[in-house]
Amino acid sequence: MTAALACRKILSLEAGSVYAWETAEGVTGNILIDPEESVARPCTPEGLTLGDMLLDKNIGNVQNPDPDPELRIAFLVVASAILQEGERQGRLPHKITRTYW
Repeated sequence: MTAALACRKILSLEAGSVYAWETAEGVTGNILIDPEESVARPCTPEGLTLGDMLLDKNIGNVQNPDPDPELRIAFLVVASAILQEGERQGRLPHKITRTYW
């Protein structure tokens, strides 16, 4: 089984960077990474946060997880990929494509 993820930065705000993302399975969304590059939250394309779910890389787990397991897992994968790539490059990336087996 192969899974794929694509995301790209669509907006920069004082509140952080907004990414649009999509999985090969058709799950889509937007995610806001804070300016300190440590907290990720689901958001609208305009950067307004949605719900209470968040990932704080300093804590290492999802807080207030969404009840939809497909959305929760996709959010975790997307947030992890963006934050890991940010650490690897020393800055948040503009685009990420990942394939998993």
